[in-house]
Amino acid sequence: MVFTCIFPCNPVFQFQRLFTRSRLQQHHSAPLLSPSNLKPSSSSSSSHHYSHTFSLIQDSAVIACLRGNSAEQAMEAARAAVNGGIAVLEIVRSTPGVFEVLQALANEYPTKAFGVGTVLTAQDAKTAMKAGAKFLMSPATVNDILDDVRDTDVLYMPGVMTPTEIYSAHNAGAKIVKVAYDTYQQLGSLFLTSPWLLPRA
Repeated sequence: MVFTCIFPCNPVFQFQRLFTRSRLQQHHSAPLLSPSNLKPSSSSSSSHHYSHTFSLIQDSAVIACLRGNSAEQAMEAARAAVNGGIAVLEIVRSTPGVFEVLQALANEYPTKAFGVGTVLTAQDAKTAMKAGAKFLMSPATVNDILDDVRDTDVLYMPGVMTPTEIYSAHNAGAKIVKVAYDTYQQLGSLFLTSPWLLPRA
C-alpha cells in the first residue's frame, strides 16, 4: 500500500506528497520491508486497469490539489500548474463546474492524470469517471465508490487517519490511501513496520 500526505500551500493549491516505504525511510530509521512489494500486484485481475495511473502518480510523487472559486479560475490555475510541470492534478468537488473543468482538462492534456477530490457519493464518482477522471479521492472510505471503481481504470484513494482506518481501507480493496499529514508525522514509523500494509497476494 502507498500513502499520500497533504501539505497546505496557498488558497488555490495544496500539494500531496506520495510516500513509499523507501521515501519514508528518509524521515524514519525503522527497517524497511521490500520496496518491490509496493507496486500493484500482478496477480490481481484488475491491476492492469489502474497501473498506468498508479505509475504516473508514483513517478510524479506530487499530487497538486486545486480548489477554485470559479470554473474560470480553476481552468487558469490548472493550466498554469500543468505547464509548470504538474502531471497529476486533483480538482476538489466543491469547485464550481468541477466536472466540466475536469472534462476540458482531460481533453486538453490527455497524457496527464486528472481526478476529483472530496468525492462522497457513488453518483459523483460515476459522473467524474464519465468526465475523464483517472483517480478519485475522499476524506473517508466510501465502500460504494470502491465497488464502482474495482474493475475500471480509475484509482480510488480514500482518506484515513488511524491505523484501524488504514487496515479497513486495505481490506476493502484500496490500493493507495490519503493520510492526514499530522497522522503521518505521528505514525510514520508504524507505517514502515506494519506487515499488513503489504499488497495482498
